[in-house]
Amino acid sequence: MLDKYISLLNEKQNLLNEIFNYTKNKSFKKSEDEVERIEYYLKKRQEIYDKLLYVENEIKAININNINNKEVDDIIKKNDEIIKNILKLDEEKKEIIDAILNILKKQIKNTKNMSKANNGYLGIYKDTIGGSLFDSSR
Repeated sequence: MLDKYISLLNEKQNLLNEIFNYTKNKSFKKSEDEVERIEYYLKKRQEIYDKLLYVENEIKAININNINNKEVDDIIKKNDEIIKNILKLDEEKKEIIDAILNILKKQIKNTKNMSKANNGYLGIYKDTIGGSLFDSSR
């Protein structure tokens, strides 16, 4: 039982390292051109998190409490450190991702305003193009 627990903790550590390295190696510019890259990045990262969640559920299913084992303690300590590093990286990436989302929101708002203006301008004439407003015979 202890061997399986340690194996799952090591698997969790591998997944945490994968998330950390994936996060660390991605950089984005504050540009709306980055939207597709960010979308792919988030999707790919979610796949790793899903694996991590599965392993976490396996660990909980073993239901071992208060283990006094140096190897287990070392693995847990290392996992906690990796999680802290991931959270720190996430905070940095969050600022850039939020900035890009704000750029997109402004672009969407500008597009909606242009659409309203066009509809307001063209709406005056849309019912009259085939009608009699510009009919010279009247």
